[in-house]
Amino acid sequence: MNTKLPWILPAGVAVALGLALGWQRLAMGPLRAELEVQRDRQTEVRGLRAEHERLRAQQVPAAELERLRADRAAIARLRGEMTAVQTRTEE
Repeated sequence: MNTKLPWILPAGVAVALGLALGWQRLAMGPLRAELEVQRDRQTEVRGLRAEHERLRAQQVPAAELERLRADRAAIARLRGEMTAVQTRTEE
């Protein structure tokens, strides 16, 4: 009986380590799945940021937009003046 005692302690330690590693592996499964989801989201965010920058580069500059708005207002004002002149000439 005395000869089996030295093997029991290392065997118990090995079993305990095996259980600990198995438990850790089980705990890591959901974390790995969450990590994969987060990586997919990060990839999607990078794509959306690139698309945002591409669209931003195509956007009309603010100065050009203001000039176009001023031109539109001037055209509307000139049309009103033309209508008034036509009305006066018809009378």
